Amino acid sequence: MDFEKLKMFCKVVEEGSFQKAAESEFVSQRAVSQMMKKLEDELGLKLFDREKNKIFVTPVGRDFYIYVRNMLQKFSVNVSALRYESTTKQRLICGYFSPFDGALLREKLYSFLDKKMQLSIVHESIDHLLSDIANGLVDLATVLDYGDPGLVVTEPDLASADVYENEMIMGVSDLNPLSKLEEFPLTEIGNLPVLYYMPEENSNYLRQAFLSTLPEECQASCAHISNIEQMLVSLNKAVAFYPKGLFEYVLTDREHIRYLPLAGMQERSRYKIKVIYNPHSDKLSLIKKLLASFE
Repeated sequence: MDFEKLKMFCKVVEEGSFQKAAESEFVSQRAVSQMMKKLEDELGLKLFDREKNKIFVTPVGRDFYIYVRNMLQKFSVNVSALRYESTTKQRLICGYFSPFDGALLREKLYSFLDKKMQLSIVHESIDHLLSDIANGLVDLATVLDYGDPGLVVTEPDLASADVYENEMIMGVSDLNPLSKLEEFPLTEIGNLPVLYYMPEENSNYLRQAFLSTLPEECQASCAHISNIEQMLVSLNKAVAFYPKGLFEYVLTDREHIRYLPLAGMQERSRYKIKVIYNPHSDKLSLIKKLLASFE
């Protein structure tokens, strides 16, 4: 499979026929038809229903078109960015896992960058970040290290530095009598759903981390939510856990919610933000300069 087939496929879908696509690309209709047949054979998918002098895109073909169109657009944008970045003296590729460690990274990068440095940012799951750093695709990444046993980095091509530490706290609605307490009782976990905020469902890491810190007798229903968590919490439909000291950068709608430490969990509810990097990177001196800015 090559890009020419994919580009032609998009052109056929957009034009609505092999003939119009062929005319716009100055090739024969037979060449377009053969190219689409080869594409279907390679994919093992039926992209078009063919009738005499007419074609129809199948439901699978429509889904594939959306995927391919987005992929080609992203490819074009990335190639343009690479052309521009190739003219700069330094390029740093940074990743982050959650919006919370991403907010900390943003604050440090804001004062660290200069006009001679080109910056790229990626947002991925922890597993993908670790793999990309080890393979040299990403220079460094911030991750939220939480839970029991937490994130243990042992690979020879990975190193880590702790750059921030605080505790997880529980958000409770002012409508809930528990909000009048100084600490959130563990005995109350399970009476309402426990939520955590992530823009995308790219990992169950935070859910598993939170549950791993609870005593065995605590039975909690813990779920990811992407956009209306604060509303559900403020209306007393759920409670939620947040990284103290960082969620304030991310969630602006905090009215009618009180934030309480978990009772008796001062140590188990601690979290850290780690910077993961490759100690063998040819940008190690630059990475260390950025690490120093966290101090």
